Amino acid sequence: SESDDLPGVVVDQFGGTLVVQMQTLALERRTAELGDALAEIVKPEEIIFRNDAPIRRLEGLPSEVHTRSGRAWEPRWLRIDGFDYWLDLQGGQKTGFYLDQRPQHAAVAKYCAGARVLDAFCNQGAFALHAARAGAAEVLGLDSAEDAIAAARRNAERNEVKAEFAAVNVFDWFNDPLRGAEPKWDVIILDPPPFAKSRSALAGALRGYKEINLRALQRLAPGGVLATYTCSHHMQDADLRGVLADAAADARRRLRVLEWCHQPPDHPVLAAMPESEYLRGYILRAE
Repeated sequence: SESDDLPGVVVDQFGGTLVVQMQTLALERRTAELGDALAEIVKPEEIIFRNDAPIRRLEGLPSEVHTRSGRAWEPRWLRIDGFDYWLDLQGGQKTGFYLDQRPQHAAVAKYCAGARVLDAFCNQGAFALHAARAGAAEVLGLDSAEDAIAAARRNAERNEVKAEFAAVNVFDWFNDPLRGAEPKWDVIILDPPPFAKSRSALAGALRGYKEINLRALQRLAPGGVLATYTCSHHMQDADLRGVLADAAADARRRLRVLEWCHQPPDHPVLAAMPESEYLRGYILRAE
């Protein structure tokens, strides 16, 4: 989670391992001091410094990944919320797993019993695995990253849940005219990467969010559930609600809010730093 006192440090904890990101020059100079403090307080097996975030370039900092001990940290199985995941904390995307969505995995699973579930932008399949264990009749996860899909398949096999995965461009998949002949989905999850990585990209991002939500609504069964998220901190809640309203109007569907979603408490929002509020979403019923 992002530290209240040190907003340029991001720390994720996976069992006995800490994954740390330094994002400012001032904190870069204190890497050894912070590593010693974390080692003394938390006593982890290892601390991995994932100093490869693009924001470091703005600070003139190098992109690098290393462990405190200097030894390589090999990929391994780690247990998160009752599931085993094969995680590469040193070489995987971001910190290896999106811990900020953990509460949402369980929230969406409540609507999945007996349902046909589509997990779009599935990454390593966490939503899909929770849906399958909740009793979904069918689960399909989509992601453009071949390595993420390979990991999702491995995770499903390890946890003995039934879910299918495909490496595809999600936008192209939704736009395929052959999709119109298929049965509708009862639950669709949209958890895309950030479309607006800068304020200047917001207008294009809004079009992208509208497009993907519109396509999902067109593939959602009457009374179906849409769980949709954005992790673009430039996109405010009013922007997201506007996108959903426009998509619903074009799809001729009425959306009713079931749950409003936000980042968990261990990813705190700082009053003086609006950028720290980045994850938001809705679970909706589509009539």
